[in-house]
Amino acid sequence: MNTLYYFMKIARKNKIMLISYLAILVVLTTLISGAYEDRYSKTILNIGIIKNEESQFGNSLIKYLDRENNIYYYDSQKSAELDLYTRFIDGIVEIPIDSEKNLLETNDSVLKISTDITNSQSIFLQRIVNKYSLYYKAMINAGQLDLQKLSTVLDEKAEVIFSTDQNAAEKRFYGFAVVYGFVIMMILLKLLGDLSISFNKKNIQIRNRISSKSNFRIKGEISLAQIMIAVLAFLLVTGFFLFVQFPEMLKSESLVFYLLIIFLWTIVVALFSGLINQISKTKSLNDVIGNALPVILMFLSGSVLPIEFMPDIIQNIAKFSPLFYYNRGILKISESNFNIGRELLIIGAFGIAFYLASLYLGKERKTETL
Repeated sequence: MNTLYYFMKIARKNKIMLISYLAILVVLTTLISGAYEDRYSKTILNIGIIKNEESQFGNSLIKYLDRENNIYYYDSQKSAELDLYTRFIDGIVEIPIDSEKNLLETNDSVLKISTDITNSQSIFLQRIVNKYSLYYKAMINAGQLDLQKLSTVLDEKAEVIFSTDQNAAEKRFYGFAVVYGFVIMMILLKLLGDLSISFNKKNIQIRNRISSKSNFRIKGEISLAQIMIAVLAFLLVTGFFLFVQFPEMLKSESLVFYLLIIFLWTIVVALFSGLINQISKTKSLNDVIGNALPVILMFLSGSVLPIEFMPDIIQNIAKFSPLFYYNRGILKISESNFNIGRELLIIGAFGIAFYLASLYLGKERKTETL
C-alpha cells in the first residue's frame, strides 16, 4: 500500500524526532513514577484569611487551619491577592457573610478560595477547605457536631493515596499511562500530519486523479493507513515499556483495563489527527499544532496537576477535552476501580465526532475545489 510506504519514508526522515519523543516518554515516566508516595506528607501553608462574618463555622475553620499553618488576616481581596502573587502567602480563603447559613441550606460552594496553580504548596488548600465544609455540614445534619472529632478525621497526614496492597510496578505503570496520553499525541500528530501533507503534493494529486482508483477508495486507504500507524505505535511503545520496564505488570489484574483505554485513546488520537489535517495544510502549521496542542491539553486535562486543584473555569473547560476522561479512567484503574465504561464511552464518542467532522470538512473542501 502506497500510504504505508510513504509513512515508512516519513518515519525514517523523522527518526531523531521519534527518538527524542520516546526519550521524553522514558524520562517523564521515571520522574512521575518516582514521585508517588504511599502517604501524603503535609506542608505548612501561609494562608490569607478574609473574614466577613462571625460564625461557628468560620471560626472553627480558621482554628483548624491555624493548627499547623500560618494565618494572615486581610481586609480586602485586593490586598490579599498582592501577597498571593508575590508568594508571601500560598492561598486565600474568604468567608463571606451568611456563609454558614448558605452552607447548611444550599449545595453551593460558600467559600471563595484563591490558589496559585504554579505553587506546589498551594494546591492542597482548596481540597482541605472543601473537605472541612463537607464534613461540618454532614455532622450538623446528623445532629452530632464535634469540632475536635472533625479536626481529627480531617488530619491530612493520615490520608492514604494508594492502597497498601498496590505494588511499585502498578504505581509506575500508572505514571507511564499518564505520560503516554500526551506524548503519543505529539508523535501521531506529527507523523500523520506529515503523511497527509505528503499526499497533498501536486504530483501525487495529479497521479491520484488519473488513477483507476476512486476518490473514496483513496481516502479510505489513507484512513486505514492512519489507523494501522496508530496501532503500530501502540504495539511498539506499550510493548517496549511493558516487557522492558514493567514486566511485573504482566501478572496484574489491572493490565487489561490499562491496555484497553490506552488502545482506544491511541485510535482516537489518530482520528483527531485526521481532523487536524483537514485544518492544517502546511508543514509549518502542522508542526506548531503538533507541538503546542498536546501541551495545552496536558495542562488543561489534569496530566500535570490534578484537575480538582485548578480554578472552576479550568475544570469546566477540561470536560471538553478527551484527555480529561482518559486521565480520569487511568486514575480509576490505579485505584483498583475498573468501572471505566463511562470514560471509554465518552472517549469513543469524541473519536466518532472527530471522524465525522473530518469527513464534513473534506467534503466542503472538495465542493470548494469544484
